[in-house]
Amino acid sequence: MKKNPIEDLFKKISPELDREEPMAGHQDRFLEKLQAQNARKPGGVSWWKPLAIAASVALLFGVFIGSLYQNPSAEETLAEMGPEVSNTELYFAAVIEEQLTLLQQQDSPEAKILIADAMDQLAFLEEDYSQMRTDLLEGGDYKIILSAMVQNFQMRIDLLEDVMQKVESVKNLKEQNDENFTL
Repeated sequence: MKKNPIEDLFKKISPELDREEPMAGHQDRFLEKLQAQNARKPGGVSWWKPLAIAASVALLFGVFIGSLYQNPSAEETLAEMGPEVSNTELYFAAVIEEQLTLLQQQDSPEAKILIADAMDQLAFLEEDYSQMRTDLLEGGDYKIILSAMVQNFQMRIDLLEDVMQKVESVKNLKEQNDENFTL
């Protein structure tokens, strides 16, 4: 079995390492410092941890409240841009809703097919409109985007009017065929 060379080294130099002793009274001075340090702590309770936790909770609460008031809704932002935008949206939405109500009152199978197709096209136009609103809120060119938004509303209204005319044409054609049909 091999001997550890480090042990051999320490055996050789140990008389040189152990030759100095601490000064007289070293232990007494150490105990006095330790007692003085313990005497400075009031009751031995540290208030730093609870204080740090309370400060963290207050900071998180402040950030949460600040985030609630910082992000206005899309409607609020558009209303701030101008009352004309909000009024225009309300007007076009009312016209579109009125035409949709008239279309949905049609009950023939042919009309239902035309209305279903129109609803798909309206959904596509609504997606485009949502993208335009996002672009406007993100700081796009105000005039161009508003013009495109108005054109989008106008396209929806034109689509609904066109579908209404087609439904009326189908209805009239069907009535004429029924009148001309004899037994």
